[in-house]
Amino acid sequence: MNRLIRSEVFKLRTVWSTWLLVGLTAVLIAGLSALVAFVPHHGAVNFPAKGTAAWFDDLFSVMALAVDLALVLGAIMITSEFRHKTVTPTFLAEPRRGRMAAAKLVVALGGGLTLAVVAGAVALVYGLASVATGVGGIATMGTMLTEFRHVWPGVAAAAVLYGAYGVGLGALLKNQVVTIVVALVALAVVEPIVGAAVPSVGRWLPGYAAQALESVAASARMHAGFGAVSSVHLLVWWAGALVIIGYGVVLAALGSLTTLRADVT
Repeated sequence: MNRLIRSEVFKLRTVWSTWLLVGLTAVLIAGLSALVAFVPHHGAVNFPAKGTAAWFDDLFSVMALAVDLALVLGAIMITSEFRHKTVTPTFLAEPRRGRMAAAKLVVALGGGLTLAVVAGAVALVYGLASVATGVGGIATMGTMLTEFRHVWPGVAAAAVLYGAYGVGLGALLKNQVVTIVVALVALAVVEPIVGAAVPSVGRWLPGYAAQALESVAASARMHAGFGAVSSVHLLVWWAGALVIIGYGVVLAALGSLTTLRADVT
């Protein structure tokens, strides 16, 4: 198993899509952080007062985009094998396909953490920059660091687990474009509709489980900035973590028993 994990880490480091997602994470977080940090807070713009805990929570909430990108990274890790026809030598090296899927699940956890670290670093730089440009003083710096400590660990945990969830979904669907489209449409469209119509069911969906992990304040906003205020009563954080793990493991197991067992020649 260690050999498989090392092989998957090497693949992840050497494909261009990994670095594209890392760069995209940095660019998106930087752009949205700049929008929140430096947009004028008056008139039609309804942001909390600059320097307050609520304002810093808004600033750092953009890190939740790393969760969605971790999902994409996990999906690409397994679907790219089929898209680029490298799955045949992979299965020749390790005929036990379930072990291959398990190795990808493990490595996807680290991939999700990497994206969360990049998002956290960029958001923290903008938090420091906002204070340096005149938003408060030493007390405001303390508020900023406190809010960052409240938000980032949950985002990191959700990103880590979403990497594994992406692998599981990719193992089941196999097609890269279909997997990514299904995953993002489900997060952006289907889950908010289900959550609004049947909140008791919506809370068990992956997007709302991720919200439960992201922060205490997550109950006041939709996943990754999609939509308006959520009416779903979120799970406790550890239950949200178990739900996401369950989705990843169950989907990967189903994929190993069905699509991954199909002929790839």
